[in-house]
Amino acid sequence: MTEKFPAKGYKENVLKDCFSDAKKYFLHHILNVNRAHLIMLGEQNIISSEELNILATAIQSLNTEAISDAKYDGSVEDLFFFIQREISNACDDKNAAGKLHTARSRNDIDVTIYRLYLRNQTLELIDSVMKLRNIFFGHINKHHDSLMPAYTHTQPAQPTTIAHFLLAMTENLNRDTKRLQEAFINMNECPLGACAITTTGFPIDRKRVSDLLGFYKPSRNSYGSIASVDYFTELMGAVSVLLVNIGKFAQEFLQMATMEFDVIRLPDGYVQISSIMPQKRNPVAIEHVRAIASKALGQTLGIFTSVHNTPFGDINDVEDDLQPAIYNGSRDAIRAVSLMGHTLSAAEFNIDLLKERSESNYITVTELADVLVRMENFSFDLAHSIVSDCVKESISIGEDINLQLLKKITRKHNKEISLSKHDLEKTLSAENFIKVRDIYGGPAPKETRSALSEQQKQYKDDVKWIEDVRLLLKNADEELFSEITDAVTRKAGR
Repeated sequence: MTEKFPAKGYKENVLKDCFSDAKKYFLHHILNVNRAHLIMLGEQNIISSEELNILATAIQSLNTEAISDAKYDGSVEDLFFFIQREISNACDDKNAAGKLHTARSRNDIDVTIYRLYLRNQTLELIDSVMKLRNIFFGHINKHHDSLMPAYTHTQPAQPTTIAHFLLAMTENLNRDTKRLQEAFINMNECPLGACAITTTGFPIDRKRVSDLLGFYKPSRNSYGSIASVDYFTELMGAVSVLLVNIGKFAQEFLQMATMEFDVIRLPDGYVQISSIMPQKRNPVAIEHVRAIASKALGQTLGIFTSVHNTPFGDINDVEDDLQPAIYNGSRDAIRAVSLMGHTLSAAEFNIDLLKERSESNYITVTELADVLVRMENFSFDLAHSIVSDCVKESISIGEDINLQLLKKITRKHNKEISLSKHDLEKTLSAENFIKVRDIYGGPAPKETRSALSEQQKQYKDDVKWIEDVRLLLKNADEELFSEITDAVTRKAGR
């Protein structure tokens, strides 16, 4: 026996879920696409003024709450046809109702509503990154002189400052912001008017529809408007880079929060006690940052896997089932970044212990090698060998490096030094180590203050960028609402 469409298996495993997802993500956007397309059809005299008024009134009369609550029953294929039916039912003139779909296709409608939803989510993600940058600024501003050890290969390496350490993360987030902005810019082009794939013979105005929906411009090539997926793969690429950064940050702060390191204390509201061990302060918020970011990264990579070998001209592979995965990945990225910001906003660094460790484990001796080069005119290779031998001897005898030991080791290399005890003590101090590293990008307070100023200036530019984008979208919404309201009013006034 042949089942008529939709067959039960197709309905239950595809159409039912797709209908539910479309209501959740796209209802508002489908209605706005209908409004913008309708206004353009009227302005271009593709439909009559009377037909414009009839359709505008029908669209505005729709009960969106009832549509949101509707259960999928298989009487129509998807939300698009469901809304078309609702509009037709609201029209006295059924011929006029059918004219709304002139010069368009589900293809260009679908890829437009996907962008409409995703661009709002992208702005939310950018906003969360901006807030995290601002939280870092607050810590940096307080800690230009706060010493801490820097690590390479997970081993103590050289002294730095908390400001220098956090500026590294802030600059990562600055670049993440740029990548997300660029993805938004490339995404915010309007595919409407591409129709199925080759546009239409009707004299439509693609720019007008684009403007009414807050896009920067219409997408250029109609084939690419339907077939291209880089409007979301570029974003997923930027999100993936951001998530890798967030994961690395989380790992760093988790290590710093261990009792063995004990150099950062997270606020009480973001730690949990053990159910059996009363002493525990489990840094669960940062653990959740790591877990959520990992989950989101997995989703973004899954999206690339899903689309990398799909046909160029067929959008079915990248629409109903894949779009929610894109939005879930982006949402989890927002959650991870936001949680990181909230957790770190009231975190406190153990300044005394960090300073103590900035002069422990011989991590200042790079400067001693540098001083032997500057003051004694040794080659760096020789200076490195002398200092390395000093460290080994110091560990062996259980004494700190002193002038007598340094001279003894230097003589073994057939050299003499004029360095004084004062020179040596100054050279091995963490404060001096930081002070002399005042070149561009270094940890000296003068340089980190300059770097912070640059970051804050860029932050202000980014705040302005997002304000301008939101204003563009707000103005477009207001114009679209005004135009559709005028169309309804004109009908009522006749």
